[in-house]
Amino acid sequence: MTRRRVLIGGGTVGFIVAVVIAYWLISPLFRDTVVDEAFPFELPEPAAMETMTEEEKQEMAAEFEAAMPTLMEIEALAEADRMAVQERVMEAAAVMPDTVMDEPMPPMPAPEATPTAEATPAPEATPTPEAAPQPEVLRMGQFQGADDFHRGSGSATVFRTPDDKLVLRLTDFMVTNGPALSVLLSSAPAPASSQQLGDYIDVGALKGNIGNQNYEIPAGTDLSAYNSVVIYCVPFRVVFATATLPA
Repeated sequence: MTRRRVLIGGGTVGFIVAVVIAYWLISPLFRDTVVDEAFPFELPEPAAMETMTEEEKQEMAAEFEAAMPTLMEIEALAEADRMAVQERVMEAAAVMPDTVMDEPMPPMPAPEATPTAEATPAPEATPTPEAAPQPEVLRMGQFQGADDFHRGSGSATVFRTPDDKLVLRLTDFMVTNGPALSVLLSSAPAPASSQQLGDYIDVGALKGNIGNQNYEIPAGTDLSAYNSVVIYCVPFRVVFATATLPA
């Protein structure tokens, strides 16, 4: 009888141990692991930012860029986490120091020299200087912000230069600061979201959120297929501003 009790007791203990081990092995399949890490960049207080030197502001901007999650990291986040990080990043980016560009129009090729006659011209004859060739305006539109937070203004003009290059020029331009902004040509006339972009080409990272700047459009681009210029945040897929290009 005693031996039987020992066997039953031993079997019960063994069963309990087996259940515990099994639960330990499979429980990760059923238990959520909650991670709530803060975006590793803290904005200084507004009063502190107002007293910063230009050098300190640039250092802050560099720290912000270094803390930015990569596109792969962002895409790996759950939707709720991605939105939370996006909110923090946009809030920080909006108060980063402006980057001002002031590029001139693309340089025009020099006019070809006009052959001169062999005969000596009369002393009173003054040759008329040949006018420098000018770029041709193909499309033009005005920027509008995407919403109350993402603001934009200025003009977007597509030129064909005398040497047959296509150049997009942003003039008197301003857009809300943001992370990893790119300049797109979109087939949609006024896209308000990534889902509305349609077909598009990226003509380059935004050089500055303020000022005049040029972007070369790839040779052979069919401009009739594109109806707007879009300032677009690539990692978070957010439209910041658009300029419709009437045909």
